[in-house]
Amino acid sequence: MPDIQTVLFPTDDSPAAKVAQPVAEAWARRYGARLHVLHVEIIVPAGDLRVEMRPESLTTVDGVVHAVRRFPTASGGILAYADEVEADVVVMGTHGRSGWNRLSLGSTAEAVLRQAPCPVLTVGPNAEAEAAGPVLAPLAFESSSDLALQTAVALAAEMGTSVVALHVVEPIVVPVPYAMPIEPFDQAALDAKVTQTMEQWVAGYDDGMAPVAVEIRHGIPALQIADVAEKVGAGLVVQASHGRRGLRRWLLGSVAEAVVRDASCPVLTLRAGARPFVRPDDGASLAVPRADWAALFDALSHRAAASRHDVSIEVVSPDATGVVFRAAPLVGITYDPRSDKLDVIAEGSDHHVVHPFAVRSEAGPWTLDGVLDDGAPGPWTLEIVSADGTRERIVVRPVQDAVPA
Repeated sequence: MPDIQTVLFPTDDSPAAKVAQPVAEAWARRYGARLHVLHVEIIVPAGDLRVEMRPESLTTVDGVVHAVRRFPTASGGILAYADEVEADVVVMGTHGRSGWNRLSLGSTAEAVLRQAPCPVLTVGPNAEAEAAGPVLAPLAFESSSDLALQTAVALAAEMGTSVVALHVVEPIVVPVPYAMPIEPFDQAALDAKVTQTMEQWVAGYDDGMAPVAVEIRHGIPALQIADVAEKVGAGLVVQASHGRRGLRRWLLGSVAEAVVRDASCPVLTLRAGARPFVRPDDGASLAVPRADWAALFDALSHRAAASRHDVSIEVVSPDATGVVFRAAPLVGITYDPRSDKLDVIAEGSDHHVVHPFAVRSEAGPWTLDGVLDDGAPGPWTLEIVSADGTRERIVVRPVQDAVPA
């Protein structure tokens, strides 16, 4: 469930910031969080006496913390303060520019989105503070989207609404100099396969928290996301940032940035590497970042090498169930990012998962620390979602806790 204790609202008293303020207040009120209102005053060049600056201050009025900080840049001041107070979410306004200026969010918003230590909720000029529509979760078949889906479901449950899980099939574009005929493909078959994968994926969150509907679109992702958000009357978009298009955008990603510019409702962006505010309940699972997969499985393998551990694997997809291993002696688990293949090796047998796009764990992103802790008793329960939507549960136990064959 969402664990939001500190909401940071940076403001320059502009019209854009004033639109975002009721959204920040609503989030603080909904989660019982402390609201911090931050003014960043830019440090002026030495000897420039034309600007009279307020001293740095920190005051609390009616439970709201009002802070003034000096910094060479507004974004730097916001990021530093977010670290200082361990903010769980930053809420800030965007200008909703038109024409050529729509190509830029502005240096402050861009920098915060790309570097914030926590999720960032951006609010356009026409957003509603207490929008009641569904939560839209645009999903790509990769691990960062799994956290976005889980966050969307948790927020929708708190808001008393539903989730629309959207996947956009991008067009195949061949540059003109290399234009060549492309064999036609069966779009209906493709849509059916994508829908099946999506439905099996979201079924992992079908625990009664919030209903989840699946929608498939074709086209440019950012445009389709904005269009669906408007058509379903979304109250919130929850998106992961992938940062794969161009070196300068590696901290955010052009699709995520375009959605922030164009969406008709607030947009929550989960930057890769930022601290999530969804925490697992007892027995619940949380997405494990792809960057931690290899180290996680190596740590489990080292445990198996140091003392006997057994592994059980069960298929838990809605349309298929079955046991792959039952308390088999574990040799090791490996993930090779080059071949994008996960191997579970037991004595006398092995099991392969090709192109997994999500790994969940009952211990969430702290799993690696738990596996490395010699005092941790285990067991460790993981759920793997493969490229065809198949879900498999892997349980690694010390031998004294193993389930009999």
